[in-house]
Amino acid sequence: MPGAVASGPAATAPSGAAPQERGWGWFVVGLVLMVLVTAAPAWPGALALPGAAVRLLLPVEQFALLVLAAIAACAAIGWWSGGTLLMALLWAGAAGWVLWRAPLPAAGYGAFVRGWALCLAAAFGLVCLASPARALLSRALGALLLAGTVTLFGVTAGEGVAGEPFAPMSQVLVREYQQRLDGSLQDWRERAASPTWRGFAERFPEAAARAGRMEGVLVALAEPAPATSGAGSGASALVRLAPALLALESLMALALGWAAYHRLARARIGPPLGALRDLRFNDQLVWGVVVGATILLLPTLSAWRTAGINLVAFFGTLYALRGAGVVTWWVPDRFAGWVPLGLVLLVPLLGAMWFLLALLAVTFALGLGDTWRDFRAGARARRRTS
Repeated sequence: MPGAVASGPAATAPSGAAPQERGWGWFVVGLVLMVLVTAAPAWPGALALPGAAVRLLLPVEQFALLVLAAIAACAAIGWWSGGTLLMALLWAGAAGWVLWRAPLPAAGYGAFVRGWALCLAAAFGLVCLASPARALLSRALGALLLAGTVTLFGVTAGEGVAGEPFAPMSQVLVREYQQRLDGSLQDWRERAASPTWRGFAERFPEAAARAGRMEGVLVALAEPAPATSGAGSGASALVRLAPALLALESLMALALGWAAYHRLARARIGPPLGALRDLRFNDQLVWGVVVGATILLLPTLSAWRTAGINLVAFFGTLYALRGAGVVTWWVPDRFAGWVPLGLVLLVPLLGAMWFLLALLAVTFALGLGDTWRDFRAGARARRRTS
């Protein structure tokens, strides 16, 4: 991860020393991943299915646009905090030019991407001005709340379909997701029809079967549901989950933009990002999980089920990241490099889907448990002596 979003001990610098970012390794990895996911539509046919998964999990497919808008917002706050005006103007101009010239339609999905990027950047700037001493995660969550509220009013201001205020936006995302899936599946099917793939499928039928199952899962997730009178009628599973996915994507963009700005400018606008093992946040966020789970479990709140799913998905992912921090804290430094290798080896044994579910379940349980019992308190002395 490119500099974990943390608000713990690692976010503070030693007394008398200027705070500095923690190296370039993970930052470079983050930049590479940013380029790769933004270029997912151009992935070769052999990687069309993983590319389709990436394209469907990111509501804003042009992830680099969000990162650029975040850097521009940081540069503006840096100028306000004593930095150079030239840098603020350069980054604001670059972000504005790219957003304007990006190959996106003027209306529909294109208007949504441009509007969200600008709204998120503006909200992040305002939150940074209002809370200059807070760590990135607190500011990013505040910016998401502000930008989400403004977007909510903007979406509900238009006329809905059949009394559903979110129907127009839902239909835009349904069409966008279907276009992405159709494009990726066309590339994949051309690849699957080639003699090279047919020969591979004959030698490794299990791998070919897994590819077929993955294609079926992607189609099921992006396929519009039958129209009903409930909330989110006609929307696919991923479209109903789009608010949580957009919030998580925006958090990643803000983190990467924050890290990029502080490596390009001298004027700091906040504490540096901490390591993943130090990731903590306000324990009151557990109520997001509690409220979401309550909505999902109570039949009388079925009309709010989409909201419950998004609450559980968003806050559950935050707690899974906190649980990953607990795991990395317990692992001695000399074994840290072997953990990713072991996880990679588990993927072909369990399958990608079961591996992901197991990993999320374990890290979520640890992160949620860390709310009531500080697992890292007992591990601190042990980790130093390991």
